[in-house]
Amino acid sequence: MIARPESLEKLLAVLRALPSVGPRMSERIAFHILKWPQEQVDSFMETILTAHSKVHPCSTCGYLDDADPCRICSDSARDRGLVCVVEETKDVIALSRVRNYSGVFHVLGGALSPLDGVGPQDLRILDLFNRIESGTVRELILALSTDMEGETTGDFIAKQLQLRAPQDSIGSNGHGAVKVSRLAQGLPAGVELEFADEITLSQALEGRREVQSTR
Repeated sequence: MIARPESLEKLLAVLRALPSVGPRMSERIAFHILKWPQEQVDSFMETILTAHSKVHPCSTCGYLDDADPCRICSDSARDRGLVCVVEETKDVIALSRVRNYSGVFHVLGGALSPLDGVGPQDLRILDLFNRIESGTVRELILALSTDMEGETTGDFIAKQLQLRAPQDSIGSNGHGAVKVSRLAQGLPAGVELEFADEITLSQALEGRREVQSTR
């Protein structure tokens, strides 16, 4: 194989670190960028730097925005008693396509994965419980991936909510005054929310099922 310039190898390595970008795709992107005029490269770099410096997680829900609280939490028309729990901001964007959802969101920042060293302390789970303890939340919708990590995260949240609830407030669902539900029909096993269409997501929200206690 012909040796490539060190600077090009570094660019390829950076591109391969992006999601879904393999060796061939990184080469296509790199060679495309190298054909840009300097003005376009400068504009591209400035756009990345600006977004990186201005866009941060909302202190309330974790959604990536350039305002704090974010535009979702600041929307007075939204129902703050209905909280949809997702893994990433991209899931909020996917679910925002569902016109019949008027609640707010909570972005965990990922899913529990003991094998990868991701524990509850690495996610915004404590922040979620703090929101619940404020007394304004009446239902949590666990809109997490249907893979093992998503299921584990959902089970952890439901069980912790049960443990935190005062014994005299635990109802038939085992979770106290806050109802806990999960997305239901229309969402195939193993699917990531960002790839689901609007109709599928709408059916999943409307058909959500209550999470029963395993107590």
